[in-house]
Amino acid sequence: MPLDASLVGTEVGRVRASIDARWLMAYAAGVPDERPELYDTSDPARPIAAHPLFPVAPEWDLITTHRTVPTGLTNAEALGGVHYRHDVTLHRPIVAGDAVTVTGSVLGVEARPGGAAQHVGFAAVDASGAPLWRTRMTSVFLGVELTGEAVTVDAADPPPPCPAGPEAAAAAAAERASFVRTIDAHVYTECARIWNPIHTDVAIARRGGLAAPILHGTCTLARGVSIATELAGVPLGSVRRVAGTFGAMVALGSTITVRLRAAGPGGLWFEVRNAEGRTAVRDGYVGLAP
Repeated sequence: MPLDASLVGTEVGRVRASIDARWLMAYAAGVPDERPELYDTSDPARPIAAHPLFPVAPEWDLITTHRTVPTGLTNAEALGGVHYRHDVTLHRPIVAGDAVTVTGSVLGVEARPGGAAQHVGFAAVDASGAPLWRTRMTSVFLGVELTGEAVTVDAADPPPPCPAGPEAAAAAAAERASFVRTIDAHVYTECARIWNPIHTDVAIARRGGLAAPILHGTCTLARGVSIATELAGVPLGSVRRVAGTFGAMVALGSTITVRLRAAGPGGLWFEVRNAEGRTAVRDGYVGLAP
């Protein structure tokens, strides 16, 4: 069945969540990122840092809800959507004790070669109603046509392009390999409170056409952010934006490589390659606070 352009502007729903130190620390452990700033609760005046990809955890209920709202797609088509791009902007650091309300809505649709894409936005506010973060998530549905014209109600502001020149070339020499254990998808699933059985259930993964479960795209992106910021000597508390486009799958029990392409006062540019050398995250960007 086709994806219906009339859905643009439709609210997916809203959820409320209480963010505590336990959830923040668990998410960081699931990435994994072992920096003390993510776990040190000894000083009440200095709250622990939240990993910049943490917003996907409280958003998950809305992501799964979106799969069940009327879209014009069959259930199989909706479940077969591929997470293509993720872009989150933090208006301020997330801290333990934040009570958030997250709303989701369809921001746009467009035809793509071999299918159609849908852009869904999430916006979180704190207890005072002040903006906390916003996310734009793009999914591609292969073999699905678009009914109506491509339309968007909230055009994306693209990240700055990766700079070129000698300084960028010097940064490109920085890279680090990271081994993905066979249990890492289970750990991320439970720590983030994000469950999709293609990442943890062999039988379901195979029914979906995969040889075995694969690592979550957001976990791959989060690990890329962790390693890129470490390579650049940047604290996670200074990160205000993360964006990346997903590509090749990451097999469990394999090694990924995170390559820092460039670094500047306002941001970092990176990519993640899987064990076969194919790009798992391209156009990776980390925006930094002034």
